[in-house]
Amino acid sequence: MSIRWSKMANDSASIVKAASDGFNCIELTVDHVMGMNDDQFLLEKNLFLQYKIVPEVCSSIIPSDVWVTEKGFNLYVWTEYMKKAIVRLSEIGCKKVVWSNGRSRVLPEEGDISESKAQVRQFLHMLCGIAEKYDITVLIEPLSPRKTNFLNTMGEIGKFLPLIPENNLSSLISLRELEEIGFTTDKFSSYSDLISYVYVENPAQISGKRLAPTSVDAYDYSVFMSALKEINYEGIISLPEDADANTLKFLQSFL
Repeated sequence: MSIRWSKMANDSASIVKAASDGFNCIELTVDHVMGMNDDQFLLEKNLFLQYKIVPEVCSSIIPSDVWVTEKGFNLYVWTEYMKKAIVRLSEIGCKKVVWSNGRSRVLPEEGDISESKAQVRQFLHMLCGIAEKYDITVLIEPLSPRKTNFLNTMGEIGKFLPLIPENNLSSLISLRELEEIGFTTDKFSSYSDLISYVYVENPAQISGKRLAPTSVDAYDYSVFMSALKEINYEGIISLPEDADANTLKFLQSFL
């Protein structure tokens, strides 16, 4: 298996620590990247160069309070934001953008939902078109019904993605979401072509901040890691912000 290890990091100290702990790359939020002015952005680019660590993945392409499925969502307003965001991401080495904010794709509970679904397709079509120019892939995470009522299983993801006429669109899995979305490890082989990124965290923390796995958790991480081995997963495994060199060593022992 050819695995690259990443961790979430959104400040200088955590970026430096990720490098010293032996991570291959990091994951930033797009909010963090877009919240910097030009001078701050240049300083952070230099930090990546100095410590030889790149944010190969960035998450949350639009702010968390923006709902793509909301009536009146203005795609053209957000197109300019996404263009600037993708350019910045490309300049720091990003290759994947994760759309994992469930609230931003919640469908109306009453009335016709076809318009809302169409807005999601239009949004993704636009985003993928922009990202493709910079060799960036867009990933959609299947999320539990606790977080959204749209695209809750890998089966739904598998049927939805072909509706978007773009080649740079795929999916991912998160360990803490598996039980909630009904995705058991024996199903990995059926959807291996959609597993383009992997989050590994303590599955007991099913909402809120992700927590890094430890050897004393009430969970056998070997089952999940073995399932990745069986499908010959080759890509990035991303860990939470509190992951460190010990976390990395613990999980690598299963591979």
